[in-house]
Amino acid sequence: MNKDTLLEDRIHGDPMFAFHIYMVDYLDGDVIFQWHWHHEMEFLVMVHGQALIRVGTSEITLHKGEALFIPSGQLHAAYPVGNEPFRLQAIVFHSQLVSSATYDTMQSHFIDRLLEWDDDKPILIKESSAFRHIEAILSHYEEKKATYPLLIKGELFLIFAYLMNEYEVKRKSPARTEKSENIARLKQVLTYMDKNLHERLTVNDLATHIQMSDGHFSRFFKSYIKMTPIDYMNHVRINKAAKLLKETERSVLDISLEVGFENTSYFIRMFKRKKSCTPSEFRKDRG
Repeated sequence: MNKDTLLEDRIHGDPMFAFHIYMVDYLDGDVIFQWHWHHEMEFLVMVHGQALIRVGTSEITLHKGEALFIPSGQLHAAYPVGNEPFRLQAIVFHSQLVSSATYDTMQSHFIDRLLEWDDDKPILIKESSAFRHIEAILSHYEEKKATYPLLIKGELFLIFAYLMNEYEVKRKSPARTEKSENIARLKQVLTYMDKNLHERLTVNDLATHIQMSDGHFSRFFKSYIKMTPIDYMNHVRINKAAKLLKETERSVLDISLEVGFENTSYFIRMFKRKKSCTPSEFRKDRG
């Protein structure tokens, strides 16, 4: 993850076949993965249990046997449902994998439309006739026969055909352009928060960064993230602290300062409110 932009900058697959599948069955604090975005397209596939997926202003509970398409550039995050065990697979690939070498009908009528998909409503795949193509991709990737790149690419085109038939691909209109600008501002402020998490940040600092009044910014932020700016910052800070407690031997004081809490007593109270235990108890239980 590029901490300057919240843009995930890892290389998925290799330059000759920009495709990779990740298995996720653990929590980072109380979140599966925080808000982020990337240029690649993605299918989130629920293998076991369920998870709450947020995409832009929308959210959906993804169940076993369902997949969700995440278009390129779309802000998204995932959270567990209660304490239920889960297993999620993320199929991530670059648009170049399915793009034409020349500008043809495939590119202009279909691939470009997918790249311009400007709608954050959940794009769900759960019908057996479509989901079997997702299952085939998982199988081909695991077996890795000599022709597996060709087989996977073929399955991707079949899924795209399904999406184009089932969903209206919404391109940018004046109203949607305004929404896209709001998403860009949201990415900007989330990046600023992430980069300056160790500092004392106020609502006014955040609002000023994207040239909004405090009240307008608070309403704007909550409409997308479903938390107030302060609640979200504390949520991220506590999860980051939990990760540091688990993975390092740094003192509670040092960690509290690292994640932006100037008062250690307040940090401990906030941590206990979120995790139902003190930082020391958390470290002992997970040591």
